[in-house]
Amino acid sequence: MKLSACRPPGRQARAARLLLIALLFVPALTAGRGGAAIGRQGRGDPVGEPSRAQTSAGGTIYLPLILGIDRFAIDTPIWSHAGPPAASEVALFRHSFSLAAPLSAPTLALFADTRYEVWLDGAWLGRGPARFSRQTHEYDVYPLQPLGAGQHLIAVLVQWAPNVRRSESTAPSLQAHIQQGDLVAARSGAGWKALRSAAWREDAAPVHAWRLIGPTELLDLRQLPQRWNQPDFADAGWPSAVAAAATQAIDQPRSIAQLANIPMPAVVREVGALSPGRAIADIAAAGAQSISLTALADTTLTVETLAVPDAATAQTIRLDGGALGWRSSDGRPDVLVASRPIAAGAHALSFSGPPQGITFSISRSGIAGPNLPIQQGSSAGRRVLLAEPVAQPGAVAVSYASGVDLTFKSTPAYAVLDLGRVVHGRVSASVSGPAGTLVDMGWDERLWRGTRPLPYPGSLHTEWNQTDSWALDGSTRAITTIDARAGRYLLIAAWGPGTVRLSNLQVSEERYPVEPRGRFSSSDPLLDRIWQVGVNTLYPNMTDAYADPWRERGQWWGDAYVDDHVNEAAFGDSQLLARGLRLMSEGIVDGQAAALAPNGSDTHLIDYGMLWVQSLSDYERRTGDALLPARVYPPLRSLMQSLEQRENATSGLLDLPYDEWWRTALVDWPAFYSRYGQSTALNALYYETLRSAARIADSVGDLARGAAWRQKADALKRAINSRLYLPAEGRYISSILDGKPLPPTPHAQAWALAFDIAPEQDRQRIADELVASLSADPTTPNVDIYGMFWVLEGLGRAGRIADANEIIRRYYGSLLDRGATTWWERFNSDKTYQESLSHAWGAAPTWFLTTYVLGARRIDPQTWALHPQPGGLARVAGALPLGAGALQASWEAIQCGANLLTLDAPGGTQGEALVPYNDDATVLTLDGVVIWRDGAPLAPGVVGVPGGVRVALAGGQHRLQVQHQCFTTYLTPAGR
Repeated sequence: MKLSACRPPGRQARAARLLLIALLFVPALTAGRGGAAIGRQGRGDPVGEPSRAQTSAGGTIYLPLILGIDRFAIDTPIWSHAGPPAASEVALFRHSFSLAAPLSAPTLALFADTRYEVWLDGAWLGRGPARFSRQTHEYDVYPLQPLGAGQHLIAVLVQWAPNVRRSESTAPSLQAHIQQGDLVAARSGAGWKALRSAAWREDAAPVHAWRLIGPTELLDLRQLPQRWNQPDFADAGWPSAVAAAATQAIDQPRSIAQLANIPMPAVVREVGALSPGRAIADIAAAGAQSISLTALADTTLTVETLAVPDAATAQTIRLDGGALGWRSSDGRPDVLVASRPIAAGAHALSFSGPPQGITFSISRSGIAGPNLPIQQGSSAGRRVLLAEPVAQPGAVAVSYASGVDLTFKSTPAYAVLDLGRVVHGRVSASVSGPAGTLVDMGWDERLWRGTRPLPYPGSLHTEWNQTDSWALDGSTRAITTIDARAGRYLLIAAWGPGTVRLSNLQVSEERYPVEPRGRFSSSDPLLDRIWQVGVNTLYPNMTDAYADPWRERGQWWGDAYVDDHVNEAAFGDSQLLARGLRLMSEGIVDGQAAALAPNGSDTHLIDYGMLWVQSLSDYERRTGDALLPARVYPPLRSLMQSLEQRENATSGLLDLPYDEWWRTALVDWPAFYSRYGQSTALNALYYETLRSAARIADSVGDLARGAAWRQKADALKRAINSRLYLPAEGRYISSILDGKPLPPTPHAQAWALAFDIAPEQDRQRIADELVASLSADPTTPNVDIYGMFWVLEGLGRAGRIADANEIIRRYYGSLLDRGATTWWERFNSDKTYQESLSHAWGAAPTWFLTTYVLGARRIDPQTWALHPQPGGLARVAGALPLGAGALQASWEAIQCGANLLTLDAPGGTQGEALVPYNDDATVLTLDGVVIWRDGAPLAPGVVGVPGGVRVALAGGQHRLQVQHQCFTTYLTPAGR
C-alpha cells in the first residue's frame, strides 16, 4: 500500500491524516527482546501495537491502525503574500487572541518552511524547525506557562531559505496553534497579520554558491520596526496573511529535543584600523557610473579592487577615461592595486562593472572628496576581503564586564575574536551607532597565514561567503542571525561616521542537548587529550542531525556512522541516530540509497547505504527498539535486493563498474583502488551488511529471509578469501577490476580485519601488513582520517592495541602539533580552504580508546562487557554511558605481576569482565574471594577462554585483583 492511498488530497483530507498510516512489518509478540520491545506505550500515546493477521505461511504481517486525528494538519498554512517567492525572504507574523478563561497548561505547536523564531507575549520561546524532508514535517511543541484570561500575542519571524543540504523546502509557509486538551485557543489563518519584510536583502549573497546552506543575512535595521514582536506594537497597518498551498508531507511531533544554546568563551585576539588612509566603497552594477575627486596638489592616486569573482572586473575602472595598470597586492589575497601620478585639479573615476557590482578603495592623501558613504550592497564579504587590517591596540576599546564589550572609537575598524575551537552557533549583542553605520560580522575556521580570518576567502574558496551585515538606525538594537554560523574566529568590522558600540556580545553554540557521561584517562596525557578533542569535535557536529557545522551541514551517512560511535562512547544518546535512520530510509528509492538525507538527490554511495543497514542493526541492539527497524524494513529489503543485483555472476562478489565516486562508493579519500570492481573493502562491508540485515529480518519475524542473508554472508566470506586473499603473502589485494587484480593497500587489510573476514590463523600476519603499509608520515597519508576508523577497528579486533595506540599518537598528535582543537576533514585540511577543520568523522580515537583500551562496551540496553587492553599503558580509567547512568571502570598495574580492575555498573544491569590472563600462575580475587587459581575456576560464572578469564558480574561495585606472571615490558608507560 502506498501512503497516498490513505491520504487523498485536499485540506479536509489533511485534517484526517493519521499519525500512523504505514504497513509495519514487526515480529510476533513472543517472549524475548524482540517482542518485549514493542509493548503498548500507554493509553494516551498516539502509537501502539499494530494489528496482526496471520498469513498462510505462518508469518506475521501488520496492518495500519487508525489511532487518532493529527490536529496539526487542520491548521491553515499561511504566508505574507500569494505571489511566487523570492530566492529567500523573511516574513513577520503577529496574531492577537483573547482568552475568556485562563489556561493552566497550554502548548504551542508550530512548523515553518524553512526556519523560524517565535515569541509569546513578547518573550522569546525558541527557534526551529528541525531539518525536514518532503515526506515528513516534524512540528515543534512548546509547553507554555499558564495563560491568564485576556489578550495575548504570538509573534513569529519566518525565513524562507531553500537549500540543498539541510531541509527539503517546498513553499514558504507557517502553521501553528495553541491548545489545551480539546480547546484550541489560537490557530494560523487569515486572521493573522503578516508583513513581507524589506529589512533583509532578498538578493543577499549565499553562504555557499551552490546554496548548500542559505543566504547571508544583510539586515537594514532602519526598515525593521522596533518592538514589532511585542504586545504594545501597533500593527493596524499590516496586511492580513494569505493561505499558502498545503503540502503532502506527513505532520508529526518533533522526535528529538530542542537544540541547546550553550555560552562559549570568546577572547579578543586583535583590534585595529581597516585600510587607514583609504576610503572603501561599493558601486552597484546599474550601468556606467563615475565619481569626481580633486587633487589638492600633484600626488599619486592609488586604487584597489578585487580580482574575484572575475579579474576582468578591474578593467572596468578607468581614471580620466584611461585604463589603469594593475598588480597583485603584497600580502593580501585577491587584492589588485593600481597607482598613477595625477596633477592638481579635478579628476574622474568611472565604473562599468559586472552585475554583482564593484568593491574598491582609493587613497585619501592629497585628495579632496569624493564623499563615499559605505553601502551595504549584496555581499558584505567583498569589502571585508578588500580591506587591509592594520593592528592598532587603541582603535577598539575592549571590556569583559558582561560578555565582550567593544567600542570602535573611529571607523572603519575591526576586532578579531577567538572562540578556542570551531563553534556552530550565533553571536548576539546590543549595538549602537550613527544611522547608516554598517557592522559586518564574518566567521572562519582558520587564520590566513596565521594573521587574519577570511570569512569570504575569494579565489581560495570562490563559492564561500560567511559574512553577515547590519545597517544601524541610530538607536540601540539587539542583533543576531536567524541561521547559525560556524567557525573558530570572528571578524567584526564597523564602517561609518562615528563611534560604534557592541555591548554584551556573546557567542552561543547551538547543539544537540547532551551532557558527557563518558570519560577516559590514562598514564599517557597525549591519549587523554586526543580522546577529549574527539568529544569537542562532536559538539558542533551534533545538531538536528550528525552533520559537519561548516561547509555543508548535510547528513552524510558515512559521517553519521562514525559520529554515532563516538556519541555512544561520550554521550550515550540514541534518539539522534533514530531520527537520522528514518530520514535516510526516505532517501531509498528503487533500492538506491542516497548518501545523505534530506536532499540526497542523485548522490548514491553504496558503502554509505550499507553503513545505514549496519547502523540500523546497531540501534536495535543498543536500544531494544524493534519498532523502528520494522517501520523501515520495506526500504531495507529493496536496498538489499539492489545490492544483490550488483553481484558478479561468477564470484558472487559485489562488482562495481568504474564511475564517479559520488555514484559508486567513497570508502576513504585515498581508497581509489577500493571503490570499483570486486573490492575487498566493499565486499567486507557487504558481508557485515548481510549479517546486520539478517539480524533485522529476525527481529521483524522474516526468519526465512534472515536465514538466506546469513547463508549469503557465509558464502561471500569464503569468496573473499578464495579470490582476493594472497595466503603466501598474508595480505589482500584491493580489488579485481575488469579481470585484473589491483595491488594490496592498507584499506584492503583494514576492512578485512574490521569485519572478521581474515582467517583466524592469518590475522596477525594481515595486521603486520596493515601496520607496515601505513605511511610513517602523517602529512603524506595513504589512509585518511575517515578511513582511520576502520584501521583502528581492524587492529582492535586483531588485539593489536599497542600498535593502534602508537598510530593514534603519530597521526593525531601531529594534528595537535599543527594547532588542531577539533579534528579535521582530512589529515591535511589545513593546507586548503576547501576542507573543514571540524569533522567528527575523524574522532575515531575517542571511540577506540573507550571501546578497546578501556574495553567498555554496551551489548544491549541492560548488558555490558569490560575487556581492558591497555596496550602498554600502566593505567587506564573511564566511563561508558549505559542507560541513565554509566559503567565506570579502571585498570591499573599496581606492581610487576599485579593488576587491579575496579568497576561500578548501574543497578539492574549485568555484564562480564574479561581479564587478559589465564595461565596456571594467575590468581583472581573478586571482592575479596578467590575465584581462579591453578588454571581453574573456583566460583560460578567464571570461565577460562582464549586470551583470559571471563567473569560474570551483576551491577554494582566490584574489585577484581589479578596476580600473574610478571612481564616488565607490559608495565612500561607509553609516553610521547
